[in-house]
Amino acid sequence: MLELIEAHLTSPATAIADREGELSYRELDRRSAGLARALLEAGLRPDEPVVIHAHLSRWAVIGMLAVLRAGGRYVAIDAAFPVGRQQDVAQACGARIALIEPDMIVPLNGPSCRIGMTTLSGGPVPAGQARLAYTCYTSGSTGTPKPVTISRAALAWSTSARLTYYPSPVTGFLLCSSISFDSSVAGIYWTLASGGTLVIPSQRPSDLAAAARFAAQHRPSHLLMVPSLYGLALRNGLAGAFGSLDTVIVAGETCPPALVGAHYAALPEAILHNEYGPTECTVWSTVHRCVPEDARSSRVPIGHPVPGARVSIAKPNADGVGELVISGPGLAEGVGDAYRTGDLVSRRGDGALLFHGRADHQLKLSGARVERAEIEHAMAAFPGVREAAVGVTRGLARLKGFLVTEQERIDRRALRAHLLDRLPVVAVPAVFERVDGLPRLPNGKVDYTALDDG
Repeated sequence: MLELIEAHLTSPATAIADREGELSYRELDRRSAGLARALLEAGLRPDEPVVIHAHLSRWAVIGMLAVLRAGGRYVAIDAAFPVGRQQDVAQACGARIALIEPDMIVPLNGPSCRIGMTTLSGGPVPAGQARLAYTCYTSGSTGTPKPVTISRAALAWSTSARLTYYPSPVTGFLLCSSISFDSSVAGIYWTLASGGTLVIPSQRPSDLAAAARFAAQHRPSHLLMVPSLYGLALRNGLAGAFGSLDTVIVAGETCPPALVGAHYAALPEAILHNEYGPTECTVWSTVHRCVPEDARSSRVPIGHPVPGARVSIAKPNADGVGELVISGPGLAEGVGDAYRTGDLVSRRGDGALLFHGRADHQLKLSGARVERAEIEHAMAAFPGVREAAVGVTRGLARLKGFLVTEQERIDRRALRAHLLDRLPVVAVPAVFERVDGLPRLPNGKVDYTALDDG
C-alpha cells in the first residue's frame, strides 16, 4: 500500500487541502520522511505503537505516513475528543513516543518521548520489516477502550479492494471522519494511492457549513459520511455545493430508504453506495450500489462482499435471519479465521444482504424484540419530521421519541396513528419530545447515551 502512495510523492500536485491551505505531494514526502527519520533516531522498533495526537488536519496525515514509513504502527488520538477519552487511549496503547500537532494544548499522560510534527530530520528512510499498520479503539466516547490492531497487509487489501470495486478514480475526497475512527482510513489511503486531493474542511467532521464551502472550492469527486449526517446535509440544502461529486458513500449507521430518495432527488448524477464493515475487518466488508427503487423498499441492502471478503450467516432462523460471519484478508490481529459480527442479516432474492440490527443491542419490550432503526425510520417518514431518534427509559422499559421538526408543534395523535400503521404497538414510543438537534458523537453518529435514561 505504501508503494502505491510513494509513487505519487514526487508530484507537485496537491495532496491535502485544509484550513491552512494546500500541501503538495512533494511536501508531504519531505515532512513525513523527516518525521520518520526522527522516529528512528528516537529508537522506534518495528510495529511499536506511536501516538498521533492531532486534530483532523494535514498534520494527522503527515504523522500517519511518517509512522508507517518508519516501521511503526500508529494510534490516532483526535484532539477534538473529550480530554478523558484522549488520556484513556494514550495510556491504554502503551506508546512511549507521541507525534504532536503544532500548538497542541492538551498534554497526554503516557508517552515519554514527544516529537513535534514540524520536526525535520534529513536522510533517506530505510525499508523496515514492519507487519502492523495501526491500532484503533472502538468503544466510542465513553467506556473502556477496546483496541483493534490492523496489519499492513489488511490495510493494503482494503485500499486495493476500493481501487478494484469503484470505477470512478478519486480526484478529490471530502474527508468528514474523525482520525480516531477507521472510516477515515478509507478516504486517506484511497485518495493518496490514487494521487488525488484529500480535502479536509474542518477539525470537526460534523461541520457541514465548512464541508459545503470546501466542496464548492475544491470540487471533490468522492464523499463518505454517516447516513444521519449526510441526510442532514441534504435537508439543509447543501446539495448544490456537492455538485462535483460522482460517488457518495454512507456507512457506519443503518441507511434509511428515505435517504436514497433524497440523494437521487438532489444529486441524480452521483452514485450512492451503502457500505458495511466492522472495525475488526478493516473498514468495509460489503457494499451495495443504491438505486432509486431502494427508496421504496423496507430496507436498503448492505449488499455483497467486497473483492476478497467472504461472508456467511450463522444459525439462521425460519425467516433466514442469522448472525453475519466475515472472513478474508481484512481480519484484524487476533480475530482468527473468521469474525462473528453480532449483526443480524438475511439474504434477499438476489443474494444481497439485508441488515436486521445488532443481536445484542436489540430492545426487548413486552417480550418483543425491536430494532431502534426501524422505529426511527418510521418516525422520520412522518410529514414535517426532519430527523428522529429513539431513547430508552430502561427502568420502565419505555421508549421516548426525539424529533427535529420543521414546525414548532406536531400533531402527536396523528404521529402515533402513523406509527401504529407501521410498527408493533410495543415499538411506538410512549412520549415524544421536539428538539432543535440530535446529540452527536465526534464521528457524527447519534449519541444514544445522551438520549437513554439509565
